[in-house]
Amino acid sequence: MAKNITVETDSQFRQMMKDFWDDRVGFVKHIIGANPTDQQATGLKLFDEHDYVAEKAGHGTGKSTRGSWLILHYMSCRPTPKIIGTAPTKHQLSDVLWAELSKWHKQMKPFLRNRFKWMKEKFFHVDDPENWVAYARTATKDNPEAMQGIHGLYVLQLIEEASGVPDEVFEVLEGAHGMRETKQYMYGNPTRLLGRFYDAFNKDKQFFKTFTSSCLESPIAPARYIQRMEKKYGKDSNMWRIRVEGEFPLRDGDSYIPFDFAFSALNRDIASQKEFAKVFGCDIARFGDDDTVIAIRQGDEFFPYHILRNKGTMEVANYIAMLANKEKPMAIFIDVIGLGAGVYDRLEELGFPVIPVNVAESPAIDGRRFKRLRDELWGLARDWLELRRGRIWDNEDQDLVAQWTTPRYRVAAGGKVIIETKDEMKKRGVESPNIADAHNMCFAQPVSRYAKEADEFLSPGHDDGSEEFAHALDSEAGY
Repeated sequence: MAKNITVETDSQFRQMMKDFWDDRVGFVKHIIGANPTDQQATGLKLFDEHDYVAEKAGHGTGKSTRGSWLILHYMSCRPTPKIIGTAPTKHQLSDVLWAELSKWHKQMKPFLRNRFKWMKEKFFHVDDPENWVAYARTATKDNPEAMQGIHGLYVLQLIEEASGVPDEVFEVLEGAHGMRETKQYMYGNPTRLLGRFYDAFNKDKQFFKTFTSSCLESPIAPARYIQRMEKKYGKDSNMWRIRVEGEFPLRDGDSYIPFDFAFSALNRDIASQKEFAKVFGCDIARFGDDDTVIAIRQGDEFFPYHILRNKGTMEVANYIAMLANKEKPMAIFIDVIGLGAGVYDRLEELGFPVIPVNVAESPAIDGRRFKRLRDELWGLARDWLELRRGRIWDNEDQDLVAQWTTPRYRVAAGGKVIIETKDEMKKRGVESPNIADAHNMCFAQPVSRYAKEADEFLSPGHDDGSEEFAHALDSEAGY
């Protein structure tokens, strides 16, 4: 311990450490001044008796808040501790866990609060910033070494959204041990059926004390969020299980695209796709409660999609034209059923490389496997996700992942796959998968014919014997 630390001469600090050494609920109540929920208190108490704890939880149950409380307790009740806080992305670490740490640090009793200083990537004792310290370090597969160098008498590891942390990072963390004590808390939405977080609840459960925090049992989980998840995806969806119940997704079931196929594509590390041309996939709103969505694909990467609400045909066409002038797509695939036909006509009139796609037509590639073209596009998207070669962007609520994994399917006579229609989904109270359908449109080549020499886009149709039929825009990129 550094000589200038005043623990041994500060009776108030010594008594606090003695009183709350293994009383985290008492520390939170009396030192921080917060009142944990029953779920939060359960998790805090587990650390009084156990070293390795894993929590799977729904959204908004207060797991990151508990994580920040654990950091403050360890910094206050262990001499010269070393703490590492990590997460798969900088946002999850900086904007969630570290932001919570800043908030609750400010609420501590002054005699303790003033001993510590919060910074964007570090939280430390002002008298010994190198040895009495907590670090915020993003966990990535390419840089697991960022977790190295965490050694001391007392070590605490907090792993936010642990389902998304690569195994390579956990391997490095295994070497970050305290000479007297090592504690680990990994927590998050249970999104993947593989990895160290999943193993903690299954084959490695003898090494962990585990628990589940459901939104349905949390007094702080937003009621509107729960209602929205039920309306958007239904109680029998994997998204409901993960984000509300805090349970792992079902591997089997009647969803056509498995959850782990789609979720694994989030933020996947892939080679640069800049050499490939961009294409748009446009799902045009048909009814007042639907959204128009424009997806942008470049090779094996999907960029942030665009959503338009309550827009007329000309407004949608003008927006796509503005976006096309900026992104310079090689092709713009448009679902021409309903209002999409008017959008297509206007963009064609303006000279944009639009390709009409009628999803109600027969499949263009594999009529033995699929009933309609729409079913085939879903199949192509599933195949692409199953290959685990691409990367997608999604919003914070993971609407794309959810929509890709919510529609059901059935097998008709002759073994043809039929994907649940938007009308069928609405009848069971689930919103239309407009975002997913827009992305699926980007797989419409070589569904649509492309006359390369004439640089002319032709309407979809059956093979007419010409060499240009089903010629991919870019065979290497897959469209």
